[in-house]
Amino acid sequence: MSGLPRRAILVLGMHRSGTSAVTRLLGLAGATPPRELMPPTDDNPQGYWESRRIAQFNNRLLESAGTRWNDDAAIPEIWFTAADRQADRGEASAILAEEFADASFIVCKDPRLCRLLPFWREVFTAAGIEQHALLVTRDPVEVARSLAARANVPQFRPAAIPATSRSLLLWLRYVLDAERHSRDMPRLVVAYADVIADWRQTLAPLFTPDRLSAPTADIATEIDAFLDPGLRRQQSNDELPADVLPEAVVLLRSLQEGFGDDSAEARLLRDQITDSFDRLLVAHGRARSGHDSLADRDPWSELILEELAGRKPNRTAAPQRRSALFLSAAPRSIGHVYRVEHPAQALEAEGWRTAILPLDDPAAVVHLDAADIVVVFRGRWGEPFATIRDRCTTRSIPLVYDIDDLLFDPQVTAAGCIAFLDGLPPAEQHRWLSEAADYRHALEQSDAAVLTTPPLAAAAAAHCGKVFILPNALDRRMEAAAAAALATPKPSATDGRPRLVFASGTPTHHRDFAVAAEAVARIFARRPEPMLVIIGHLDPMIYPALAAFGDRIDRRPPVLLDDLFRELAGCEINLCPLELGNPFCEAKSGVRWLTAAAVGRPSIASPTEPLRDAVIDGVTGLIAADVDAWESALTRLLDNPQLVVGMGAAARRDALARFGFDAWAPRAVQIFNTIVNHAPCAVPGSSLP
Repeated sequence: MSGLPRRAILVLGMHRSGTSAVTRLLGLAGATPPRELMPPTDDNPQGYWESRRIAQFNNRLLESAGTRWNDDAAIPEIWFTAADRQADRGEASAILAEEFADASFIVCKDPRLCRLLPFWREVFTAAGIEQHALLVTRDPVEVARSLAARANVPQFRPAAIPATSRSLLLWLRYVLDAERHSRDMPRLVVAYADVIADWRQTLAPLFTPDRLSAPTADIATEIDAFLDPGLRRQQSNDELPADVLPEAVVLLRSLQEGFGDDSAEARLLRDQITDSFDRLLVAHGRARSGHDSLADRDPWSELILEELAGRKPNRTAAPQRRSALFLSAAPRSIGHVYRVEHPAQALEAEGWRTAILPLDDPAAVVHLDAADIVVVFRGRWGEPFATIRDRCTTRSIPLVYDIDDLLFDPQVTAAGCIAFLDGLPPAEQHRWLSEAADYRHALEQSDAAVLTTPPLAAAAAAHCGKVFILPNALDRRMEAAAAAALATPKPSATDGRPRLVFASGTPTHHRDFAVAAEAVARIFARRPEPMLVIIGHLDPMIYPALAAFGDRIDRRPPVLLDDLFRELAGCEINLCPLELGNPFCEAKSGVRWLTAAAVGRPSIASPTEPLRDAVIDGVTGLIAADVDAWESALTRLLDNPQLVVGMGAAARRDALARFGFDAWAPRAVQIFNTIVNHAPCAVPGSSLP
């Protein structure tokens, strides 16, 4: 092998498809297996012949992609190219080097490779290892029976899939992914039954001088002894599963038998099946996800198989329900939580099906076909927005635009109203101005808009004929986190130093905090006990008035939302300053007040319209328009600890009554029902943040 490149056979196949036996065979024939093998079990007494470390690592990868080994949800294409994969590839490269050292010809098997092959191909290529795919298929009914058999052994029951229909869909996902991802590789497709019957002929294409040498007579005898037909404990017969449509079994078996056909027509057929599968998962996935994975029947999986097989279902288990597709251009933002996840939860609680995808996910167009309404959060005009718009028009699906900041007004951007732009070079500022026009055009091309506040809705109404106000609110998880945070001890109980707190989720609030900074400095100058807690990106030292009080300012890094509830609960007074007279700030919601109110902390807030609607002045907090008013409000609360407690309790009651999930969700459902029904639309008045 001297002078030849390093090579690897990547054994692909669904769980329980005979990949372990095939991998062991290749090891006996001379390929190098991984160093740390997964130990044999009663479920696989001859051994798995795969790397324990790679399997564990792949489980983590699947979780980061929003799925797991026994979940048939598609992995978004964008996941493979996300920035986080760079660190993952580094870790994978280290595992690869440790598991196979400098072996010249290796065999790597893990069923999860079917789902993650694009990722691992990059890792192998970076290591200078050429790859050959060996796709091992097995009759899908046999696979389903093998997975179901685990339920009879207590220690393997958690990994069992008793419902045949659920196993068949999982088989479909694995084999379709493996086939698609390995098309441009040197590849051999074999059936497990053929390997057991005649491994010499079935695997002969692998035994070539540039791959593996043909096994010697002694090794062939050892392989014969190893490949006992008894390994294939679950075998197909004429008896079909009672819970699966016969046409579905015929479809899957014909698909398995046709994997060796690499013609353009065969590939197109497999791609069409994949597209239909993805669409049906979107249509039925949310309801199905709540089904017990260890149940003997899964009516939702049965329904998907029926539809894949071309039979129109007629069963009461699947009532006609509306479906919403949410496409997010900012899936990692806090706005995504409020504007995408929360409405989806509200709709699901009323029986809707929902799906959430990144706007640039290539699968979005396929998923759109199953939707009654499409909602785009923070999208800009261009691709893929234009394609989504065209598809919605063709299928008469209403396209809804949701945005939580006044980013769609170029005049506001050009006037310097967005503080984040202050420190950017001119070229970046110009880019933001161009993007403002793209936001506006996306809004103009939408059938309706859902906005957070009345000022934002009024600005949008000039560009979109149907505008609704849906405020930001709490979901049940937030309510639970806030309730748990109520027990957080306040440091002031031991050191006598009340905390003022300002949470800055983004680096855009240096102008907003100016009025509060001056007032806090005045308070610090005449009162030794208060402290200021800054959570997030704001640097308080940019304010000259606070420069002398650095030892009384506790700067903390940004935190996740659940942790923010605890941070706020450890303080006494929440600060909600916004730059007055700035249309960008005037349109912002009152979530900073809402988060503090949820943990029973009163706020001092600037008198923007949304904050005046949120804060009941003198009852759930105080409104302050200028430095003098801010100083007076701080003094009033610091002088009256019992007033702070009373206002905080009132704020929590008010927040839950108006912005708790049970109060807010019906409003969200009503809005989306109205849009789908094409009812006349007006901008409803609102006292909601």
